[in-house]
Amino acid sequence: MGSEQFSRFVESNRQRLEVALSDRLPVAAAPGTERFNEALRYAVFPGGKRLRPNLTLVASRLGGASDEQALTLACAVEFIHASSLVLDDLPCMDDAELRRNGPALHIVFGEGIAVLAAVALLNQAYALFAVSARNNAQAERLPRLIGEAAGCIGNSGMIAGQATELALSGERADDSVLSSRELKTTGLMRLMMVAGAIISGAPDANIAALATFGECLGKAYQIYDDLADTLGDHESTGKSGGQDLRHLRPTVVSGLSGEEVRRLATGVVESGKDALARFGVRPEAELLRSAAEYIVAGFSPAAAAS
Repeated sequence: MGSEQFSRFVESNRQRLEVALSDRLPVAAAPGTERFNEALRYAVFPGGKRLRPNLTLVASRLGGASDEQALTLACAVEFIHASSLVLDDLPCMDDAELRRNGPALHIVFGEGIAVLAAVALLNQAYALFAVSARNNAQAERLPRLIGEAAGCIGNSGMIAGQATELALSGERADDSVLSSRELKTTGLMRLMMVAGAIISGAPDANIAALATFGECLGKAYQIYDDLADTLGDHESTGKSGGQDLRHLRPTVVSGLSGEEVRRLATGVVESGKDALARFGVRPEAELLRSAAEYIVAGFSPAAAAS
């Protein structure tokens, strides 16, 4: 099967997803917000490979969500991701100048507007989680989804991972601290795998299996992102390269050869695919397995332009 099946899925949903993101963008109507609205569009469009929303579409359907619910959740996930990129590039964080082959948002619009745009996108994501609850039964499950989102974004996920990354700068951290850096990626990957299943009332065993797959996929993605940061240049990745070296941050790939990195990531991905066994050969499960192959196949500097 390989990665081709997921590649075709991404291409077939491209236009539909772009329209959905545009329709759900949290633009303001108040006078004086025109530049803020421009910044929102700059943060979300154009959007790279759209890996995360496409994975959310597939996982949500596997978890029992309707197609429209899956699309809503996919937009929420992409807004979270876009928000994190804006914040990650700020001078107080990575101090990056380039994103997706263009100037980072704060370079174009200033730090104040950048922070407001990031917060607006994150806020809209929570609003879309609420929209995904389409009936009374699903509304009763919404607190669980919001709690999961808060953990995956916050103290057990992306924010905790970013805090760890800041702590690693210039330090020789031990392995336990270094492993926490993965939370930046695994937190969101876990959320996008389980959101549809939670709101649909899927069995806990199904939710747990999807969570495991998401965490493994996130770890593999972080490995390849670290490799791309080490080997890539801004022309191939579309973003500022060498950030870890510039900030004197150790990574999980430090001291490893390219082949050793590939073996490490492949092992993690295979563990994630094993977690999908309970779903058998359902088309969505096959697409997720293909997506895992897509991640491994993308182990090159050019693949980091996400």
